[in-house]
Amino acid sequence: MIDLYALTPRSLVEGLRRRLKKSLGQNFLIDENITRTIATQVDRLHPGHILEIGPGAGALTLALSSLQRPITVIEKDDDCARYVERIFSENVANFNVIHGDALNAPLPDFCSQSDARTVLASNLPYNVASQIYFRFIDEDLPLAGMVLMFQREVALRFIAKPATSAYGLLSVLGQYYHDIDVVTDVDPHAFVPAPKVTSTVLAFVPRKRELDKDDEPAFRAFVRAAFSLRRKTLTNSLAGFAQKSKSEWQTLISELGFEPSCRAESLSKADFIRIFKAIH
Repeated sequence: MIDLYALTPRSLVEGLRRRLKKSLGQNFLIDENITRTIATQVDRLHPGHILEIGPGAGALTLALSSLQRPITVIEKDDDCARYVERIFSENVANFNVIHGDALNAPLPDFCSQSDARTVLASNLPYNVASQIYFRFIDEDLPLAGMVLMFQREVALRFIAKPATSAYGLLSVLGQYYHDIDVVTDVDPHAFVPAPKVTSTVLAFVPRKRELDKDDEPAFRAFVRAAFSLRRKTLTNSLAGFAQKSKSEWQTLISELGFEPSCRAESLSKADFIRIFKAIH
C-alpha cells in the first residue's frame, strides 16, 4: 500500500510522468494550501458522499481523502483514471473511479438521493467548466453543495450584478439556484503548467427557489433565450419564444413596467422571474 501521508500534490503530478493534454484543458494543482482550502470548504457542507470531477493526478483527491468520506471521481483521461485508481483505491475506503466524460457519463445513484448529502468538488477544466455546471443544474440533482474552481473571468459572472459587463446567463441561473460565495483566488503558479489567467474557487449552497420545480426547465429556457442575442433588445432576443411575436413581447414588457428597449443584462433575477410568471 502507498503511504498517502507521504504524498504531496507535486509528487502526485511528478508520479504521473507524462505530458499533459491541452485538448482536455489539463492544469494540475500543485499548491497544497489551495487543495486544503477546498477540502475545508467541502467539509463545511457536511458531505455524506464526495463527487470529484477531473481529479487529474489526484492532488485535490488527496486533500479530500482526509475528510474520511466515500469519494467517487469522474475522469476522462485514460492515464489519469488508472493512476488515481492505483493510488487511492487501496488506501481510501469507498473510493470509486468512473472512467468517462463528466458532460455525459452516467452519474452514481447517490447523486439523486437527497439524504446522501452529495457534495461536488472540482478544479474544473476551463474549456468545459460552464457546461459541467449546467449539467448539474439541468438534471436538478439534490446536491448538498458544490465547491468548484473556475477561470476568474467565469467565476465573476456567477456573482455579477445587473447592468455590469460580467452579468449574464450564469449570473441569473447561478443566483437562482444557489447562494454563491468566493472562497479564494488562485495564482497561476499553483498549477503545472501555469495557465495565463487567475482562477477562483466558489462555494455553491442550494437556496430556496421561487418557482415550482416543474416550471424550472421552461424558466431556464426563457433566460437562455433572453441572453441569446446579447447586443439586441430583450424583445428582439425573445421574438418567437413562447410562440409570441416581437410586437407581443413589446406589449407584455411595457405592461410590466419595463422599457421596450431594455436589454437582458439590465434585468435582475427578480425581474426575470416576474416576466416568466406573466407568460407561464
